[in-house]
Amino acid sequence: MAGVRRSRVDVFAGVLCAGVAVCTIFSFATPQAAAQSVAPGGFDIAEDAKMLLAADELIYNNDTGVVVASGGVQIDYGNYKLVADRVEYDQQSGRMRAFGSVEMVEPSGNRIYADNLDVTDDFADGFLNALRIETPDETRIAAESAERGDGRTTFNNGVYTACEACEKDPERAPFWQVKAKRVIQNGETQTVRLEQARFELFGMPIAYLPYLELPDHNKKRKSGFLAPSYITAENLGTGVSIPYYWAISPYMDATFTGTGYTNQGFLGQAEFRQNFANGEHTLQMAGISQTNPGDFDANTSDSLVTTRGMIASRGAFRINPRWTFGWDGMLQTDNNFSETYGIPGYGTSTVKSEVYLTGLSNRSHFDLRAYRFDIQDADENNAAERRQAAAHPSLDYKRTFSDPVAGGELSLNVNGYSVSRQADDTTVRSGFVATDPLNADRYKGFAGANARLSTELEWKRTLTTMNGLRLTPILAARGDVNSVNVDTAPSDYNGTFAGNGTHARGMVTAGLEASYPVLVTAASSSHVFEPIGQVFVRPDETLAGGIPNEDAQSFVFDATSLFERDKFSGFDRTEGGIRANVGMRYTGSYDNGLTTQFAFGQSYHLAGLNSFAAPDLSQATRNSGLENDVSDYVAMGGLAYNGLSLATSARFNKDDFRAERTDVRAGFAKNRISTSLTYTEIKAPRPNTYAEDDRREVTGSASLKIHDYWRVAATASYDLFDKKFNSTAFGLLYEDECFAFALAYETTRDDANTNAQDWKIGARLSFRTLGDIGGGGVSSPLLKSSF
Repeated sequence: MAGVRRSRVDVFAGVLCAGVAVCTIFSFATPQAAAQSVAPGGFDIAEDAKMLLAADELIYNNDTGVVVASGGVQIDYGNYKLVADRVEYDQQSGRMRAFGSVEMVEPSGNRIYADNLDVTDDFADGFLNALRIETPDETRIAAESAERGDGRTTFNNGVYTACEACEKDPERAPFWQVKAKRVIQNGETQTVRLEQARFELFGMPIAYLPYLELPDHNKKRKSGFLAPSYITAENLGTGVSIPYYWAISPYMDATFTGTGYTNQGFLGQAEFRQNFANGEHTLQMAGISQTNPGDFDANTSDSLVTTRGMIASRGAFRINPRWTFGWDGMLQTDNNFSETYGIPGYGTSTVKSEVYLTGLSNRSHFDLRAYRFDIQDADENNAAERRQAAAHPSLDYKRTFSDPVAGGELSLNVNGYSVSRQADDTTVRSGFVATDPLNADRYKGFAGANARLSTELEWKRTLTTMNGLRLTPILAARGDVNSVNVDTAPSDYNGTFAGNGTHARGMVTAGLEASYPVLVTAASSSHVFEPIGQVFVRPDETLAGGIPNEDAQSFVFDATSLFERDKFSGFDRTEGGIRANVGMRYTGSYDNGLTTQFAFGQSYHLAGLNSFAAPDLSQATRNSGLENDVSDYVAMGGLAYNGLSLATSARFNKDDFRAERTDVRAGFAKNRISTSLTYTEIKAPRPNTYAEDDRREVTGSASLKIHDYWRVAATASYDLFDKKFNSTAFGLLYEDECFAFALAYETTRDDANTNAQDWKIGARLSFRTLGDIGGGGVSSPLLKSSF
C-alpha cells in the first residue's frame, strides 16, 4: 500500500466469487517504491511486500482514488493483519480508515481491538477510538482513544492489567489494574510508561503512582527500581529491601539492594553480572555496620564483630565444546556473616569455594579442582572450619576404551588429591581404653598435609551360554602412592598408623560373576528372577587402615553395594582378601501399571585379611556388617503404581535378624496432592563398647492443591531420638494468571544456642508484569510461584 500512495499501481489482479462466499482478492506490488516502510517498534515492511485483501464487496472510485471494501474485510500486509466491517483507503492521502469490530494483529504479536481506526497505509501513524490491546504475554491495555506516531502509541485514559476479564461479568473490575491518564507504549525503547496512575485492587484505589515504567513483552531487561521485599527474623528484626536494577548493556547488568533492619541497621548489597561469548561472570558484595550486635548470643562471631561483610566471585567459561573452566569463591569478615543475613547463594551452613577444570567426551571424563569449605556457625574460634580439609587439588579421570581388548571392555580410572588442614578432626570418647583399636579415638582427619595418587585398570567381558547362564570374568590392577606429613601422629593407636613419609601400595584382582536370569510370564504380568554370585581373589590389603582416610569414610553396606568389586566408597581404602557375594534380584511388571523390584543377599569372607575387620584410623568400617567372615543380610525393595512409590532398604544382623539400619522412602503424586516421607534408623553397635546412641529421623513434605488457585505445603524433619524438630516450614500459596501470593514460616534447630536466624517469616506478593513484593532472605521453596 505504501507504493500505491507514492506511485501508480503497477500490478492489479482480481478474482470475483459469487454465492455465500462472495469475495474479492487483490494483490498490489510496488517495485518502484523508493524504500521500505517502517512501522512502530521497528517492524520493517519490505518494499516488494504485497497486500492481500478479501471482502464481500469492493468499490473503486477512479475519480477520487478511494477504494472501499465492506463485509468481512480481511487485510494481510507486511505481517500486519486487519479485519473490520468496512475499510476505506484513499490513494491520494495514503490514509486508511477501518470501521466496526476492528481487530489488528501487529508483527510483535500485539492484538488491537477498536471501534474505528485511522492510520497511514504503512500503519506507522494513526488514531484509534475505544480500543483495547492484548500482548503475547497476555497483558492488556484499554483506553478511550489512542494516537500512533514516531514509533509510539499513546493511550488516553488507559487501563493496564495482566488479569483476564471475569467470564460471568466482563464489566467487573479485575483483581488488579493500573489506571493512568496516559499510557505510552514505546516501540523503540520497548517500554510501557504510565503517567498520573493509580493502582487498584478489586476496583478500589490503593496507591497513587505519578510515574511508572515497565518493560513490554519484547524486552525483559529495563533499568529501574524493583519491587521491595521484607523479612522478619529473630535477631535482625524487621527488614525492608529496595533493589535497583541497572541494565548496563546487552551483556552486562547489576543489582544494588539496600535493606534496613530495625535491630541491626543498614545492609548494602551489590551483584554485578557479565556475559561473554563463551561464558559468564558474577561479582557479589555485601556489608553492614551492626547497630545492636548485643542482640545475638554473647561471645559469638555474630555479636563480637560490628562491621561485617563479604565478597564473592563465580564464573564459568567454555574453552571448547568439551572443556569447561570455572570458579566460585567467597571471602567474609567472619565465619557466619553470609548465613546470618541470608546472602543469596552463600547463606547456607556450609559454603564451598572452588576452582575447576572439567572435560567430557563420549567415553571419558576429566575433573580437576581445588576447593575449601567455609563452615558458617557462630563459633568465634572457627574450630569447625579449622578441622575442614582444603584440597589443592583433587583429580578424577575415567576412560572406557573404544576398542575391545580380548573381546572385553577395558577402562582406566585415575584418582588423586593433595589436602591439608589446620587442626586435627578427631572424635574423643572418654571412659575407654585408647590402645584398644575398637575403642580408640576416631581420626577423621589430621592437621598437616596428605596426598595420594591412584591408577586402576579394569577388564571385564560377559559371555552368555546356550541355556542363558551369564558369565562375566573380571580382572583389575591398581597402584597407589601416598605421601603423609601430619603434625601429630596417633602413636597410641596400637601401632596401626603407618607413619609419616611415602608409602606405595598395589592390588590385583581376579573375579568371576555368574547370573541366571529367568523370565516368568503370566496372564497379566511378567517377572524376572536373577540369582547372582561372585567370587573375587586378591592378596591382603597393604597398610590396611593405617593411612589417613580422607575419601572412603562414607562407607555403607547395603543391597546397592553388595555386588561391587570394591565396596569402599573411595580410594584411600581398598578391599583385599578372597570374598564371595551371593544374592537374588527380581523385577516385575503388571498390565495395570504396577512395577516391583527386590534384591536380597549376603557376603562371605573366605580367606586372607578381612579389610573390614582391620582397624581403621577413621573407624569407617566399624559396625559395617562386613567385619565378620559372614556378613549381615542386606535387602531392598520397591514398587510404583499410579502415582504411588515406595522404596525400602535394610541391613539385618546375621545372628538374630535385628535391623541394624533401615531406610524407608514413600511418595505419592497425583492430581492435587504430592507427598513424600523418609524414615532412617541406625542402631547403636552391639555390644555397646562405643558411646554412640541410636539415630532415628523422619523427614516429610506435602503439598495439597485445595482449589484451582490455592495450595498449602509443609516440610518437617524430626529427630525421633532427641524428640526435637530439626527444621519445619509451612507455606500457603495462591496463584492465578495475573497474581500470586505466598506466606511461609521456617524454623531451624540450633543446638549451639546461637539464636540468629532460628526462625523466619516470609511472604511474597507477585503481580505479573509489575514484579514481586517478597520475603527477602527467606529461602523456602514454598514461596516460589511460576512467574
